[in-house]
Amino acid sequence: MKAFVLGASILALAIPLSVAAQDKAPEPPLWAFPVTQPVGPPSKVVDQKLPGSSVKLSEEALKDRTTAVDWFPKAHPAMPPAVKGGRSDVFACGYCHLPNGNGRAENADLAGMPLAYLTQQLADFRSGARTLMDSHFGPAGNMIITAGQTSEADGVEAFKYFSKLPYVSHVKVVETADVPKTTPNGFLYEFNKGGQREPLGQRIIEGPDDFERFEMRDPRMTFTAYVPVGAIARGKALAKGDGSARPACEGCHGVGLRGGIVGPPIAGRFPTGAFRQFYAFKIGSRNGPGAAFMKPIVANLSERDMIDLAAYVGSLPSSAQKAKPSRPN
Repeated sequence: MKAFVLGASILALAIPLSVAAQDKAPEPPLWAFPVTQPVGPPSKVVDQKLPGSSVKLSEEALKDRTTAVDWFPKAHPAMPPAVKGGRSDVFACGYCHLPNGNGRAENADLAGMPLAYLTQQLADFRSGARTLMDSHFGPAGNMIITAGQTSEADGVEAFKYFSKLPYVSHVKVVETADVPKTTPNGFLYEFNKGGQREPLGQRIIEGPDDFERFEMRDPRMTFTAYVPVGAIARGKALAKGDGSARPACEGCHGVGLRGGIVGPPIAGRFPTGAFRQFYAFKIGSRNGPGAAFMKPIVANLSERDMIDLAAYVGSLPSSAQKAKPSRPN
C-alpha cells in the first residue's frame, strides 16, 4: 500500500501519472509544487550507514518504495504489512510517511491523526473526491494511484498504527525577507550551501536542514520553513475568525489546533502542506465530508492569507510538545 491523507508521498522520481488531468481552475502557485528532475539508477553495492543506527542499507534499498526504510526498528511498534511493505507491486505506507508517521514536507504527517479522519481520506482518494492540483507533483499523484491499490482492511490496519503514534513537530518556521538560494529537489527545496540569498516574496520555502540525511530517510530529520515577515501574527489574527462567515479555527480543530471533535490536529504540521490543503479546498480539488466545513472558510482568503495561516499553524507546538523553540532569522 502506500500512504494516505493531506497530500502524500514519494521522494525522488515522479512516476508517470495514470490519473486524468483536472479541469483547470485557477493555477496553483508553482512555488508550492517544486518538481524534481529524474536521476540515475541507485547503486546496488555500497551499504549506507546512519549515525546512531546499527542498521546497514544499500542505496537500492533506500530507493525501493515498496518497503519502509527503518533505521530504528526498536523506536516504534511493529508495523502492519501495509506500512512495512514487501510486495513488489504496491508502495509501502512507511516508505513515504516513515515508520514513525512523521512524514516529510513533500507528503503528509500521519502520526496522531484520528482513525476516522485517515479512513475518510483514503475513501476520498479512491472515489475521486480528492484530485490533483498540479499534475506534475509526484507525491499527490502517487497517493491517488496507491489508494486505488489499497484494500479497506489494509487501510484500517495502517491507520490504526499511525493514529496511535505521537506527533512531534519537526519543522521550524522562520520569518525572513530573504532566503538561502535553493534547488527544487525531492519535491521540496534543497538549500544551497554557497551563502547566496534571494528575496522570499510571497512564498513559503521549505526544506530539510540536512539534505543528505533527508535522502537517507532519517526519521529524525528536521526542516525549516521560511515565511514572510509578520506572517505568523497575521495568521494568528486570521485564525481567530471574523465572527460570521469565517469561524475561529479552534472551533473545529480544538484548543491550540491540536485536534477537536470535528477537525484533525494541525498544529506544528508542515506549512507548505497546510497551504496546499487550503488551496485544494478553495479550488475544489478536495471534496468530501470534511471539505464542506472548509470551503466557505477559505473561499475569500487570498494567497497571502493562506500563506499566513499556514505559517501560524506550523509555528504552534503539537500535542506531543509543551512548546516549540523560537527560531529567529
